[in-house]
Amino acid sequence: MDKYVSLNDYLRNKYGKKVYKIALNANFTCPNRDGTKGFGGCIFCSEQGSGDFAESGSDILTAISRAKERIHSKTKGECAYIAYFQAYTNTYAPIEVLREMFFTAANEKDTVQISIATRPDCLGDAVMELLTELNKRINVCVELGFQTSNENTARAINRCYENQVFDEAVIKLKNA
Repeated sequence: MDKYVSLNDYLRNKYGKKVYKIALNANFTCPNRDGTKGFGGCIFCSEQGSGDFAESGSDILTAISRAKERIHSKTKGECAYIAYFQAYTNTYAPIEVLREMFFTAANEKDTVQISIATRPDCLGDAVMELLTELNKRINVCVELGFQTSNENTARAINRCYENQVFDEAVIKLKNA
């Protein structure tokens, strides 16, 4: 008996086919870049918002299509996808924009999950309501940036939120 189940095996068993995570750049920004919390971003984040290999396009369908084409060029057989909103802060946009982006990705053929990378200080009530609604339609995974529990290091890397904000976000997500 295996001591653990790999994510690959778990997803294959759950969805009945190979599942690939496609990294997407929805062309958002971050409150630590636009002056709301800070400027220049965190020191660990690249100019592309740590989405250097994420697909972008004139719209989210174009980005998804490009990402799928890249995978299809390397694989054979039927597969499914996790639409991974990777670059920048993917809950930092007007709620109507987020709704359109996430539900468009969720409605794409063979999309079985939405994964959203964001900051814990960008999960307001409207965003939480949207994520709850989206999770009723498709599996949703939220990836919170944390990087360090040391408050001095957090200031040195220009993270621009305190640890308590992360703790509160985890509780909000768990309750949702």
